[in-house]
Amino acid sequence: MLRVALYARVSTREQDTDNQMFRLKEFAQRRGLEVYDTYMDVCSGAKAHRPDLDRMMKDAKMHCFDKIVAIKLDRMMRSVSNLLTVCDQLKSYNVDLEFVDQQIDTSTPAGKMFFTMLSAFAEFERELISERTKDGLDRARREGKKIGHPKTTLSKDQIERIKKILEEDPQISLRKLSAMMRGISRNTLRRELSDLGLWSGQERGSSEVYK
Repeated sequence: MLRVALYARVSTREQDTDNQMFRLKEFAQRRGLEVYDTYMDVCSGAKAHRPDLDRMMKDAKMHCFDKIVAIKLDRMMRSVSNLLTVCDQLKSYNVDLEFVDQQIDTSTPAGKMFFTMLSAFAEFERELISERTKDGLDRARREGKKIGHPKTTLSKDQIERIKKILEEDPQISLRKLSAMMRGISRNTLRRELSDLGLWSGQERGSSEVYK
């Protein structure tokens, strides 16, 4: 008898997995499948890691069951790339996937072909995004737009004050400098000082060393 794992997911606690699980158990009984365990998550489908999904994948790796059954593709993953990653893992574990409402079963030739096509579309989508990004950057350069963050967001007066502080105390900590330059975060200071060539990026104890 084929052993299966039943997986159900809802997005919020205002929903419940009862309806999905009822249908999955009914499906398993009708097909004469042995249910190894049930796995249920209350979590966004965009998240690649969820408590019961992770537990199910660990059980799949140990080959506790032969197939995972869910109602729809989006109950497993909303991201095509994440779904394909899961499918590749399951394939290496010799575990299949079946989606009841969409009649997709990776143990069949039609199901395998579907995921091959899905993989091709995902690759095509990645290439399109990459090309659009490149085209956008090229267009911005042709129009004379600067790419990346501005050289500095500090005013001339602020820069002069920082230079004076660094001359008086070259080993001042970034935390202390940030406190003296009220309103300027340490991350901003680190980036700006590095861009201006005023910070070596080294550390001595807990203090950043400036040029």
